[in-house]
Amino acid sequence: MILTGPELAQTLEQAEATHLSRQVAACRRLRGYQQSRVIAICGGVAAVTDPVFGRKLNHVTGLGMGAAVNADELAQLESIYAAQGLETQIDVCPHTDGSTLAVLSERGYSVNAFSNTYVRQLRPMEAYAQAHGESGIEIITDRALVEATFVGNSVAGFSVQAVNRPAVLLETLAQIALQRSDTFLFAATIDGKVAATAGMSLIETASGLLAHLYIASTLPAYRGRGIQLALLRARLTAARDAGCRLAGVTARPANTSARNTERAGFSLAYTKSTFIKTR
Repeated sequence: MILTGPELAQTLEQAEATHLSRQVAACRRLRGYQQSRVIAICGGVAAVTDPVFGRKLNHVTGLGMGAAVNADELAQLESIYAAQGLETQIDVCPHTDGSTLAVLSERGYSVNAFSNTYVRQLRPMEAYAQAHGESGIEIITDRALVEATFVGNSVAGFSVQAVNRPAVLLETLAQIALQRSDTFLFAATIDGKVAATAGMSLIETASGLLAHLYIASTLPAYRGRGIQLALLRARLTAARDAGCRLAGVTARPANTSARNTERAGFSLAYTKSTFIKTR
């Protein structure tokens, strides 16, 4: 188990900020929305893209990591989001600078959601994958094979969720994963049919190379059969082979993704609070 302190939190938040920045850059290339950009703010980054993508590609992460939070800078950012017809949503790590909560409170923010950041240390000789022959699961890592149907399968997997997301967002997120050169793509098949897909990006941090696991979805007909756990383990193997020291993943508390993450040996590093301006 890894004990989470300020140094590890800084690494994980740096990776999250880099991941979000790369998402925005790829989104701009794909969609051509000229106002898409990343704004550096008080140790973190703010993603600004087409409003149709909602908070997924329009939020702040890393605020107050290694830097004090400035109320004037935050006010300017709020104006930028408001001009887009968007709320200012800020994911805050508990290891943030002491000024963060005071400034957010002064400016009328309150918490409306939480997300868990998980981490796992990777060791050169450790085995992560398990044989899936009995369950009929086969993991495909050949990018040429996976990318041919990745977008359609990813959208189909995410289309049935507790919280529905616009189809244009799901398609764009899958296309972003295809476009990013730092991302490995994976698919899981059962009896030769694609049942689930997932991605993993490699991000250089101050603590070494980190594998950021993301965009994992399972088609509704195949849920509850251990497929995402198999994909998690396959990605850990690929991360280890790529020279990663750490792997990180974000999940909502108590959902299926969080449970699978813990089954794959990840430890909860910390829970982030999402702050939204309410007044």
